[in-house]
Amino acid sequence: MIIAIFLLIATSIGILRRLAELQSRRRCRRCLLVTAHPDDESLFFANYVDAAVRAGAAVHVLCLSTGNANGLGPLREMELRSACSALKIPDSHITILDDPALQDGFHPWEAAPVVARLTATLASVQPDELVTFDAGGVSGHPNHTSIFRAVKGMLEAQGAEPAPDVGVRHCRVLTLVTHSLLYKFSGPMGAALTPLLGLRAGDEVAIAPGPLAGVRAMCRHRSQLVWYRWLFMAFSTYTYVNQLRPLGVMRY
Repeated sequence: MIIAIFLLIATSIGILRRLAELQSRRRCRRCLLVTAHPDDESLFFANYVDAAVRAGAAVHVLCLSTGNANGLGPLREMELRSACSALKIPDSHITILDDPALQDGFHPWEAAPVVARLTATLASVQPDELVTFDAGGVSGHPNHTSIFRAVKGMLEAQGAEPAPDVGVRHCRVLTLVTHSLLYKFSGPMGAALTPLLGLRAGDEVAIAPGPLAGVRAMCRHRSQLVWYRWLFMAFSTYTYVNQLRPLGVMRY
């Protein structure tokens, strides 16, 4: 029985790595990662960022707040820039907002300021891929889920409008899949079993050569390294693999 389980996990890891390798060959040239707070890029999206950078893509980060809920905004902004450096994202590719309408806190954001800031960043960065949270926001944080609702609303509004013929760019929109609580904290074993447990048609996976990419980046967020985040890094499947689901194609 133990040998059979070991073989199943080993086979699943091989499938996962091969799938990630094949998908990375068609990774975008310019990616835009949209997060809510400093440390989101390291705790949740590090595998995606690492895979995109290794595939030669230019990764840009739009962080919609400074994470100033406890008055640490300026410090957390510096930590985010340091973490992005660890993830090989140039400082010129980082945008951190301090909008009064988008302050860190356990409350939802209105869609309008998210849409306005995202629209401006799309025009500036001109990505061919946008990645952000899904409806569950990984942790259920209302700032995370507010980004999803705003992005989905933009896609739905565009779907109701006639598409212009010329002068319009497009980017794929992918969202990070929120897992069930048990699956989320099943660590490397759950990550290894992703091809068997959770992949839908069209889903993509991103996996770094090892979990250290996200851990190294997260260690730059010194103000956030409380005990439960160490546990999260050890046992979260997001440390080991990112599962991304297509949401649509956005015009800008």
